[in-house]
Amino acid sequence: MTQLTYNEAFDPYHAAFRFFRLMFACDFSTAVPFDMFRILDFYLLYPFRLQNMTLLSEDIDWRKVSRAYEATAPYGELPDDNSLFARMEPFQRAAATSLAHTGCLSLDAWERNQIAFLKVDFPTPLVDRCVSLNDKMSDIVRILCDMKQRYPLLGRGGLKDRTGLMEFRYDSI
Repeated sequence: MTQLTYNEAFDPYHAAFRFFRLMFACDFSTAVPFDMFRILDFYLLYPFRLQNMTLLSEDIDWRKVSRAYEATAPYGELPDDNSLFARMEPFQRAAATSLAHTGCLSLDAWERNQIAFLKVDFPTPLVDRCVSLNDKMSDIVRILCDMKQRYPLLGRGGLKDRTGLMEFRYDSI
């Protein structure tokens, strides 16, 4: 596919950078399923789309935060959430594979389709840039961390179901 404009969603290097942002923001001391990480990454990149998610009653205020980011929508028409999410997957996989082969992610966990960050001394400019951007979007980052902790991935009422981004009916739970 030929692109006339740059879109961060289709850049594996930007996906790797977003992975680091999530790692520095949330607790990833244990491995998480790659699909969970993909959903968090999607909403980090497109926080204004979070308002389309079915939320628990105590999380309804997340919609207001999401609406505040509507001005950050990229130039041009974007596909619907499901199409965009599906088109992002190869770039997210490429980023995760690269990070696993460079020793930032556990290769064993990645082979099981999980994300597990390893203890690595990251360059200070990378850490500073991630922390700075996370601070600018602290409300969304907090929501994503809460989402990771409070919403299961699988089954009815899980993230796959509530976001509508993935099929959940055939999950083994």
